[in-house]
Amino acid sequence: MEGKTWVMEMAGEQIGLTTQEALGILHDDIKKLLDSHPPLNSNKWELIKEILLDENQLSTFSWISALAVFVCGFCLIITSFFTTQALYGNLIGNGIFILCVGILNILLVAWDNQLRHNEIPERIRNLLRFVKECQEKCDWNSENYPHLCSPYSPCITLQWTYRDNCLVNLPWALLCRGDVIVLRPGQPSPANCMQYESGTSFLSCGDVYCPPQRHDNINMPTARIPFGNKRFILQETPLLRNVREVLESSTKKNITCFDKQRHLIVVSCLQYFALPLLVLTTILVNIPHYMYVSEWVGSSHWTVMFLLIPASVALPLLPLCFPAAWIALHTLGNAKLSAFLQSATPDKNVLEHSGAGDPFEDISIGDIDEDVGAGVKWGQHFLHALLGQQHSLALVRSASPLHILGSVTALCCVDKKGILSWPNPTAEKVFFLKTASNKPDLPRDDTAENIDAIEELEEDPVPTIEISSQQPDGKAVTECTAVEVLDLTHDHSCPFKLQFDDTQWQQHMGSLKPIGLAILLNTCNMDTQEHYIQFCSHVTCEALYNEDLVPVTNRRCLCELSKQIGFTENAKKSYKLLEQLSTFRHVQPETVRRDIKFARSLALATKLKLPFPHMVAVVTNEVSAPNSIQLFSQATGDIALDSCVDFWDGTTLKTLSPSDRKKILDFYQRTSLTAYCTAFAYRPLARSVNSKLSKVYMELPADSQTLYARNRSPTPLDWDLHQSTDSLFGLDGSEGEVNDIESCFEMQCNQIFLGMVTMQYQAQIEMVQLIEQLERACIRFVHFSKENELRSRVFSEKMGLESGWNCHISLLSTDSTNGDNKNGNTTATTAETADRQPQNLSQNVEEDIEQIFNPTSPLLGNNLCGSLEGSKTMSLSAPCAINTDIGQDSMENARPGKVEEDSAEACSQHGWQSLSCLTDSTEQSAPINFDMSNRAKLPRGIEQIRPHLEKVDNVPLLVSLFTDCTPSTTQQMIGIMQEYGEIVCVMGSSANADNSSIFLKANASVSVEPLYPQVCQKVPVYTPPVENVSPIQLSQRLNSLPCSVAVTRQRPVSMYHLIMHARHFMKCLWNCMQFWVCSVFTISILQVITAIVMLPPLFSTGQILWLSCVIIPFLALSLVHVPANTQVMQRPGSKNLVNINSEVAIFVLWCYGCKFIPTLMLVPMVYAATLASHCQSIQSTVSNVTCSFVYPFPTEEWGGWGLHMMPLADAQLVAATLVALHLVMVSISFVHREYLSWRRSPFRNKTWLITCVILLSLQGVYTIIAIYVARNNSEYQLNIPWIAIILALVSPIVIVFVNEFIKWQEIKANLRYEKRARLDFGTKLGMNSPF
Repeated sequence: MEGKTWVMEMAGEQIGLTTQEALGILHDDIKKLLDSHPPLNSNKWELIKEILLDENQLSTFSWISALAVFVCGFCLIITSFFTTQALYGNLIGNGIFILCVGILNILLVAWDNQLRHNEIPERIRNLLRFVKECQEKCDWNSENYPHLCSPYSPCITLQWTYRDNCLVNLPWALLCRGDVIVLRPGQPSPANCMQYESGTSFLSCGDVYCPPQRHDNINMPTARIPFGNKRFILQETPLLRNVREVLESSTKKNITCFDKQRHLIVVSCLQYFALPLLVLTTILVNIPHYMYVSEWVGSSHWTVMFLLIPASVALPLLPLCFPAAWIALHTLGNAKLSAFLQSATPDKNVLEHSGAGDPFEDISIGDIDEDVGAGVKWGQHFLHALLGQQHSLALVRSASPLHILGSVTALCCVDKKGILSWPNPTAEKVFFLKTASNKPDLPRDDTAENIDAIEELEEDPVPTIEISSQQPDGKAVTECTAVEVLDLTHDHSCPFKLQFDDTQWQQHMGSLKPIGLAILLNTCNMDTQEHYIQFCSHVTCEALYNEDLVPVTNRRCLCELSKQIGFTENAKKSYKLLEQLSTFRHVQPETVRRDIKFARSLALATKLKLPFPHMVAVVTNEVSAPNSIQLFSQATGDIALDSCVDFWDGTTLKTLSPSDRKKILDFYQRTSLTAYCTAFAYRPLARSVNSKLSKVYMELPADSQTLYARNRSPTPLDWDLHQSTDSLFGLDGSEGEVNDIESCFEMQCNQIFLGMVTMQYQAQIEMVQLIEQLERACIRFVHFSKENELRSRVFSEKMGLESGWNCHISLLSTDSTNGDNKNGNTTATTAETADRQPQNLSQNVEEDIEQIFNPTSPLLGNNLCGSLEGSKTMSLSAPCAINTDIGQDSMENARPGKVEEDSAEACSQHGWQSLSCLTDSTEQSAPINFDMSNRAKLPRGIEQIRPHLEKVDNVPLLVSLFTDCTPSTTQQMIGIMQEYGEIVCVMGSSANADNSSIFLKANASVSVEPLYPQVCQKVPVYTPPVENVSPIQLSQRLNSLPCSVAVTRQRPVSMYHLIMHARHFMKCLWNCMQFWVCSVFTISILQVITAIVMLPPLFSTGQILWLSCVIIPFLALSLVHVPANTQVMQRPGSKNLVNINSEVAIFVLWCYGCKFIPTLMLVPMVYAATLASHCQSIQSTVSNVTCSFVYPFPTEEWGGWGLHMMPLADAQLVAATLVALHLVMVSISFVHREYLSWRRSPFRNKTWLITCVILLSLQGVYTIIAIYVARNNSEYQLNIPWIAIILALVSPIVIVFVNEFIKWQEIKANLRYEKRARLDFGTKLGMNSPF
């Protein structure tokens, strides 16, 4: 079937749409929806009003900020009319500058907010342009789509559709209105659709297509006509639902923890609290200064005292440059992440030589390149991020991926197959029976064979004796049946490669070769795929009426196992496929509870589900010997065991004893809980099979053991005494043709049991490493599994997640019906209600029955093969869905001793089970000791999570595994996590139609291109076009619309390093903001101090603007460019909760306030000493001058400094220079906050070093020039006292030591906090834990 295309051979009839027509309809429908969506805040005034609201935490410039800026600007302008420019500077110019900055800030923030609102619509427009380009350029054929027989994967949504008159497996996102689709039995409809031929049948979105069935009670094998497929025509475009959700979510504001903290500090603390407090203090101090003590210390005009000085105090606290700096910093951070994503793109040659690129490829943590953007065009990324154009990192404003990735506390994954695990299950164990000669006093050994033999002797004093012989020493030797289980290890670098763990596995070659041949002729025979997936669809439909059965596709590619055994592809050419036979039967719940006794120890008897018992057999003959007809069967273990009377022990045939049957059945039942288990059988045939039997399925009665017993050989045959192979035919030695159901059933009896193979999904090693790294970074990895508790727990152990106490919670409600499909439209009914149809099922399909015996291929015409895609939600946990439905009361009333007795009994009766009984490890082949009874009394069901969190403990927020998840319950649980402060990043498949709503619910989302499952490793999934975009790539872009990061196989990304770069940059950004806030607060406090001690103004308005708009911003911005430090991932992050208590407030005031205390003390002292020295100089040159404090003429303006302006200007210049030097010294301790300066030099930050040199040079040159000009234009000479010079020279050293001491204390406090946070992160002990 490889390379085969299925084309409708209709004379002159075009079915379905062409690719160009479909893409055109898809484009027009999305564009129409986008145009009908009302634009947000199209009115400019509404946009400005939104950003000025003080409760808008996304805005950096509220109406209070704008009001304060405009008031300060007008105060400066008003004061200029009453003062001289020589004393106070150009107040008019400064005031106009402040007003202009305020207006520019409003426009800048409004522009940024408009970009945020338009980000999602603009991305949709980009996608529309991409779809239009694909419509014009792409010429796809059937090979460019996934294989029609590709195995079903819950992570990938595909739909059989007619495109270009071919039937293709179309990605869901490319479906459009008018498409002709093919629904298989049991498959839900992707959208509202009408029957194609007649238009009489209508299915709503999510309704399950199910032909009418007969459910009569049978007691004999009965022929069932296969259910046919049906064509429908779509009435709507399914993708529009997701696009509509995305557009509606654009109104949602994603407030991050950094936005909350920034709003708290800049708005609440500085503008709401500090600004009015300092301004009011200044005014209250200036009132007595102006009214009562001006005769002794001097004062100025009332506009200066009550307008200019309060405005000067408020100026540093106003967000003049902060909005622009905040936007620039975020643009820089987004550009860095975008550059990292682009630099992660490997070279084509590297990809070709290294196999498929993995999106989670991991590099050593120590090997990370500190220069993230090396070789990348920084300007292009920065410009794209600034202008809101799409680049490697999308939705940078509306989704804030930089903030989320930099503070993420939970990384959730909602898909397993192809993302967490390899897409195809691989063989894990091979089970077969051997005859072993053992003495009765067999010593105990660790091998499974010895343990099995010991327990068999203990269980039955008279073991099954096949042959008794006498050894030379006279001791009798018995040949007993032993179980052989060979383990296989999966190669982590290849999706299929295997190797046996036992180095001596080749000694079992006699038992393995028949299994390998059965795999080649049946399992991995592409000629059988059409028939098999049609049978799967039939089984899926049958399972809808039986809540105790789960449809299973346990037949997956085992070519590698056959290759390991020694078979090549040429071996298949020696055989010819004749017929294919399919058999199934229902199961009675009472039989399940009676036969599976270990279910009692699992406490699962009330909700135990089994795989649908079925058998798929092929009739073949050898090319060289056409009369040598053989039957190779693959089946579930129960029905295979019923069909067999003998087993092959590697050398000869042995009769299956009751003990042997019990061993086989127990192994199958136990391994089916956690793995895919399939059995193989064989039988030579003497008669040919009529081809009509391949076109019907055989249904057996639920209790068919008596039928098998009736057709078995009357007496066991001793195969060592019969040399003729004629005896293999048993009762089927007559001539003729098998042409009825009875004869077909008799033919399938008396088979030879060959063995069983268990398959399991293996975790990708990159994901295991990622989880381990996230654990060290205190980022909880959470898996939302669609499978049941036991199966999910087994796989979580493979990924390295904790599996002890409080390890998982099931989100399945106790009152929900297990037969509900994912949309809740189909309710499964029991088999007792014969002829009763499930709700919302299509019934007008009687004409399908008439098409079954069409001589054409079942893949032609209306009768198209089926698959398991339409199986209900619980079937996602195939091959066995297990759900406990046991109330807490029943658990509390249960006797603990009884459970222990049952477990002990199970261990003693089955030797091979004892290994599993000793441990809780799910790596064992028979995980009997799994305690699914919710020992810690964790909540069950999504509706129980909130009451548990409110009344019991927070354990539901600490577990890493949620089972039985649906898209709805996953969204609800993510919402609960966010309510309790978790910052959630969701990672999911870009090919899953159900992930869009989950992506929108998360704080940030990452779409990952999944690995597609293969029908066989020799058959590629699809062939991508050479030059154009493939349908898979276009679908991924459409499904990734809500995601900020899209990971593809062509662009692998290390998620760990992406989070590390985001966390590092946000840590640097927050460090920058802390320094900024502390510095501007210091400038204001210095002015308040000088006002309190009644000194002249410490700074001119020009110097204040220079310090607060040049010195401080550039120093703060230079702190961002710190080289990447991997240690940032060793520190736990904080939750999205802003709680300030008195203890935290005191620590912050002490930690940050003490760093600036030397500046607050020394600068006023040097300023006062400088004025005092000039006062003495004036006193010595002017007669009748007596210095009062620092004022030469107390009765004049500012005590005489209004007349002698140059000394005052020099003193202000010295104070400003000293403050600039102090800010540089303080910034040293902010370069590396986690390390003392002698442990990690601040000079590593070259940007900071260059910035400091430039700023100090500019300040120093300006000071020298100003003093030199003042000296030439005035009779006064600069006279700085020695005490001031000494204080100025010593102060930088004092500041450095004080800051280092405080940083040392801060590091110790942070270390204590980190230890406590890491302990809280790793502790899952709740109220009901046993410790």
